[in-house]
Amino acid sequence: MDFEGTRYASRWDASTWLLLLLMVLVCILPILLDSDWVGPVIVAVGMVTSFIGLFLGTYYRIDGDKLVIYQFFKPTALPIDKISEISPTKTILAAPATSLTHRIAIKFSDRKVLKSSAPLVISPVHEDKFVAQLTAINPNIKVEE
Repeated sequence: MDFEGTRYASRWDASTWLLLLLMVLVCILPILLDSDWVGPVIVAVGMVTSFIGLFLGTYYRIDGDKLVIYQFFKPTALPIDKISEISPTKTILAAPATSLTHRIAIKFSDRKVLKSSAPLVISPVHEDKFVAQLTAINPNIKVEE
Protein backbone atom coordinates (compact mmCIF):
# COMPACT_ATOMS: atom_id res chain seq x y z
CA MET A 1 0.00 0.00 0.00
CA ASP A 2 1.41 3.32 -1.03
CA PHE A 3 -0.30 6.46 0.22
CA GLU A 4 0.29 10.09 -0.71
CA GLY A 5 -1.43 13.17 0.65
CA THR A 6 -0.69 15.49 3.54
CA ARG A 7 1.51 14.04 6.29
CA TYR A 8 1.05 15.05 9.93
CA ALA A 9 3.63 13.97 12.48
CA SER A 10 2.48 12.77 15.86
CA ARG A 11 3.15 15.40 18.51
CA TRP A 12 6.13 15.04 20.84
CA ASP A 13 5.72 17.04 24.05
CA ALA A 14 7.03 16.91 27.60
CA SER A 15 5.11 13.69 28.29
CA THR A 16 6.78 11.99 25.32
CA TRP A 17 10.25 13.01 26.45
CA LEU A 18 9.44 11.97 30.03
CA LEU A 19 8.40 8.48 28.85
CA LEU A 20 11.59 8.21 26.81
CA LEU A 21 13.71 9.29 29.80
CA LEU A 22 11.90 6.78 32.04
CA MET A 23 12.59 4.01 29.52
CA VAL A 24 16.30 4.91 29.42
CA LEU A 25 16.52 4.99 33.23
CA VAL A 26 14.79 1.62 33.53
CA CYS A 27 17.23 0.19 30.98
CA ILE A 28 20.30 1.68 32.69
CA LEU A 29 19.42 0.33 36.16
CA PRO A 30 20.27 -3.35 35.39
CA ILE A 31 23.56 -2.25 33.81
CA LEU A 32 24.55 -0.46 37.03
CA LEU A 33 23.47 -3.33 39.29
CA ASP A 34 25.08 -6.23 37.44
CA SER A 35 28.80 -6.91 37.11
CA ASP A 36 28.17 -8.60 33.75
CA TRP A 37 27.03 -5.56 31.78
CA VAL A 38 27.22 -6.85 28.18
CA GLY A 39 23.81 -8.59 28.19
CA PRO A 40 21.93 -5.72 29.87
CA VAL A 41 23.53 -3.20 27.47
CA ILE A 42 22.37 -5.21 24.45
CA VAL A 43 18.84 -5.48 25.87
CA ALA A 44 18.79 -1.78 26.82
CA VAL A 45 19.93 -0.62 23.38
CA GLY A 46 17.34 -2.88 21.74
CA MET A 47 14.52 -1.64 23.95
CA VAL A 48 15.37 2.06 23.59
CA THR A 49 15.79 1.68 19.82
CA SER A 50 12.41 -0.08 19.55
CA PHE A 51 10.76 2.59 21.70
CA ILE A 52 12.15 5.43 19.57
CA GLY A 53 11.28 3.54 16.38
CA LEU A 54 7.71 3.11 17.60
CA PHE A 55 7.41 6.83 18.29
CA LEU A 56 9.05 7.90 15.01
CA GLY A 57 6.88 5.42 13.11
CA THR A 58 3.65 6.96 14.40
CA TYR A 59 2.19 9.59 12.10
CA TYR A 60 -0.96 10.39 10.15
CA ARG A 61 -1.74 11.13 6.51
CA ILE A 62 -4.84 12.51 4.82
CA ASP A 63 -5.00 11.01 1.35
CA GLY A 64 -8.10 11.85 -0.66
CA ASP A 65 -11.06 10.45 1.28
CA LYS A 66 -8.89 8.32 3.61
CA LEU A 67 -7.31 9.04 6.97
CA VAL A 68 -4.23 6.83 7.08
CA ILE A 69 -2.77 6.03 10.49
CA TYR A 70 0.83 4.80 10.55
CA GLN A 71 1.89 2.90 13.62
CA PHE A 72 5.40 1.44 13.52
CA PHE A 73 5.37 2.44 9.82
CA LYS A 74 2.37 0.13 9.12
CA PRO A 75 -0.54 1.99 7.47
CA THR A 76 -4.22 1.58 8.33
CA ALA A 77 -6.64 3.49 6.07
CA LEU A 78 -9.92 4.72 7.54
CA PRO A 79 -12.79 6.39 5.64
CA ILE A 80 -13.12 10.11 6.38
CA ASP A 81 -16.80 10.06 5.37
CA LYS A 82 -17.50 7.79 8.38
CA ILE A 83 -16.04 10.27 10.91
CA SER A 84 -18.89 11.70 12.98
CA GLU A 85 -17.12 13.69 15.70
CA ILE A 86 -13.73 15.07 16.71
CA SER A 87 -13.13 16.27 20.26
CA PRO A 88 -10.19 16.96 22.59
CA THR A 89 -9.55 14.20 25.10
CA LYS A 90 -7.36 13.47 28.11
CA THR A 91 -7.94 9.72 28.01
CA ILE A 92 -4.98 7.45 28.61
CA LEU A 93 -6.27 4.77 26.25
CA ALA A 94 -3.59 3.04 24.24
CA ALA A 95 -3.64 4.75 20.91
CA PRO A 96 -1.47 5.76 17.98
CA ALA A 97 -0.60 8.99 19.80
CA THR A 98 2.83 9.91 21.12
CA SER A 99 1.61 12.71 23.36
CA LEU A 100 -0.24 12.04 26.59
CA THR A 101 -1.49 15.61 26.96
CA HIS A 102 -2.42 16.88 23.45
CA ARG A 103 -4.83 14.31 22.05
CA ILE A 104 -8.01 14.28 20.01
CA ALA A 105 -10.65 11.56 19.89
CA ILE A 106 -12.15 10.70 16.52
CA LYS A 107 -15.49 8.93 16.62
CA PHE A 108 -16.92 7.05 13.66
CA SER A 109 -20.59 6.69 12.70
CA ASP A 110 -20.03 3.02 11.87
CA ARG A 111 -18.67 0.70 14.58
CA LYS A 112 -17.30 -1.60 11.87
CA VAL A 113 -14.59 0.94 10.95
CA LEU A 114 -12.57 0.35 14.13
CA LYS A 115 -14.39 -2.85 15.14
CA SER A 116 -15.04 -1.10 18.45
CA SER A 117 -17.17 1.61 19.98
CA ALA A 118 -14.06 3.28 21.44
CA PRO A 119 -12.82 6.34 19.56
CA LEU A 120 -9.53 6.60 17.70
CA VAL A 121 -7.18 8.72 19.83
CA ILE A 122 -4.36 10.53 18.02
CA SER A 123 -2.05 13.50 18.62
CA PRO A 124 -1.27 15.31 15.35
CA VAL A 125 1.06 18.28 15.18
CA HIS A 126 -0.81 21.28 13.66
CA GLU A 127 -4.07 19.94 15.06
CA ASP A 128 -6.15 22.90 13.77
CA LYS A 129 -4.93 22.40 10.19
CA PHE A 130 -5.50 18.65 10.49
CA VAL A 131 -9.10 19.08 11.69
CA ALA A 132 -9.78 21.77 9.08
CA GLN A 133 -8.60 19.44 6.31
CA LEU A 134 -10.83 16.62 7.59
CA THR A 135 -13.88 18.90 7.82
CA ALA A 136 -13.21 20.24 4.32
CA ILE A 137 -13.52 16.65 3.05
CA ASN A 138 -16.46 15.75 5.33
CA PRO A 139 -18.42 18.87 6.41
CA ASN A 140 -20.74 16.69 8.54
CA ILE A 141 -18.05 16.14 11.18
CA LYS A 142 -19.05 17.65 14.51
CA VAL A 143 -16.02 19.39 16.03
CA GLU A 144 -15.93 20.07 19.78
CA GLU A 145 -13.53 22.63 21.16
